[in-house]
Parts: sequence; structure tokens; C-alpha cells
Amino acid sequence: MTAPVTFILGMHNSGTSLLARLAALLGLELGPEVLTRDSFETKPAYDYWEHAGIVALQDEALSVLNRHWSTQQSHLPILPEAWDRPELARIAGALGAILDRELAASTGRPWGFKDPRTVRLLPLWQRVLAERGVGARYLISLRDPAIVTASFADKGQVSPADAEALWRRSYLEALAFSAGSPRLVVDYDAWLDRPEIQAAALAGFLGQPQAADDALSAVRAAIDPALRRTRAGQLRLAPFTVAVAECLRAMTGGHEPAGRIAALLDRAASADRRTAA
Repeated sequence: MTAPVTFILGMHNSGTSLLARLAALLGLELGPEVLTRDSFETKPAYDYWEHAGIVALQDEALSVLNRHWSTQQSHLPILPEAWDRPELARIAGALGAILDRELAASTGRPWGFKDPRTVRLLPLWQRVLAERGVGARYLISLRDPAIVTASFADKGQVSPADAEALWRRSYLEALAFSAGSPRLVVDYDAWLDRPEIQAAALAGFLGQPQAADDALSAVRAAIDPALRRTRAGQLRLAPFTVAVAECLRAMTGGHEPAGRIAALLDRAASADRRTAA
């Protein structure tokens, strides 16, 4: 039986690269097409651990939907009928071909991928998986939204308000579309505050509890404690953003506050209806 595909989700700049690296250390196959520093002529500060083919297709899909991460429209809702566009059917076919190739190459070992673009395209991926009878599980990387918003606004050349709205949309959709499947929220700041507990939770989720010490060693080698000073406490976040972040933090370790999650999703749906009206 094919193992479920592992989706590593999270907003840009939220620690997904570290999470992908740790997941690979714990036995998750990422395939041979991952983007590292050596993939670029001008080397970035760290390895991205993203699947090159998937990144290209997902960038194209977001552009087709007019929701590319670098635009003011990035955080707007995507209407259900948009997923039936012929251009997206072609992209879904190409993503499915990558999935088939990677699952065949993994020879039964769990395979997954990381790309911050994925979270907005989960309905497309769920169609691809359903056609193949393949399940999914989700790792959701959380980081202080104030830090992420400030960093992404600078990197993506969008306003802080748009960056914050994309952060909020990304995590609300992660919660909505991963419901009912195995999922684990991994808090970037917890690698500084309680790394042993989080390493054990991640290793257990990936079915490798005996490898928790290896993950912990990798975290200690990768994270600079000085990162504590990067918290963007000066940025004033919307109360809804804060509520989403607090709910996600409550989910670390595998907790599922169902009522709290449902209330947030209802609030988001109501806001979208008001905007549409």
C-alpha cells in the first residue's frame, strides 16, 4: 500500500526549510530535484529543500488564479469554480506525473515535499491524490506572524498588510484542507524553547521515534539562539491574526481544539462572504 504523501505547509519565511530538512533526516524522501544553495548562481542564505518541478508548476498555477504570492491579490479567496479551469487541469496533470514518478522512485518509503505555495493549492492537490487513491498527511510550520509578516513584506515587496493577510489566509486554509487527515503543527520558536519535546513529536509523527535524538542534534547545529532577538514585537497584528496564531500554538504536539478551529474557520468564511457582497 502506498504511504500517504507528506505535505510540508507554511507561509514563506516560517521555518518550512528547516522542517523539510529534519523530516528528511527522519526518513522522508524528498526526491532528487530539491533546490539547495548550489542550485542557484547567486546562492541564498540557506537550502530551500523545495522540489524544483513542483515550485515551477505551482508558481504558474498561482499566476493563472491571479493569486501569486508577490501580488496584492495573493491573499484573496479562490472561488470553487476556479479549480475547473482548463489551464489548471493541465497543471494538475503535470503535478500528477511528478507524483507518479516520485512515488515509484521512493519504492514504498514515505515521500513528501515542501513549498510555501502549496497551501493555497491544496484543493488541486487533493484532486490529484483522489485520482490515484493516495492519502495525505500534513506538517504545518508555524512561526511568529509578526516576524514572518515583516520579513515577507520586505522580501516580497508587498505591503505589511498584504503580507499579514496572506499569512492568515495560508494558515486558515491549512487548517481547513488538512481537516480529517493526520497533521502536526511544528512551532519554529519551540526549537529554541523546548526542542526535546518537539523533536520527539516530529519523530513520532513520521514513524521514527527512535531517531528523535538525531533530529535534536540537527536542530541544535542549525539554529542560532540569537534568533530570539529577531522577534518583531513592534508590529501591531490584527486580532484575527493573533487568534489564528494562538490556536495553532495550542495545536503543537498533536492537540486538536476542534471547537476553536471551527470558530476560526466560520469567522473566515463570514469575512469572505461580506467581502464578496
